[in-house]
Amino acid sequence: MVRHIQIKKLNEINGELSTISSECERAFSAWIKDRSNNTLFKEYRELLSKRDRVIKEYKSCIVVN
Repeated sequence: MVRHIQIKKLNEINGELSTISSECERAFSAWIKDRSNNTLFKEYRELLSKRDRVIKEYKSCIVVN
């Protein structure tokens, strides 16, 4: 039962990571097209930061489990 919950948690984190990675790609593409737009760059950096936090959470789950 515990193993099932751990796998489910890792799958949820992996899904979230996939979603954020797609958003990062979209934001980066938008920024590349309009490099003078600081708002797009800021959005991209925030998404990268969020992605890093999710990766750390994923790694911590793997280490603990």
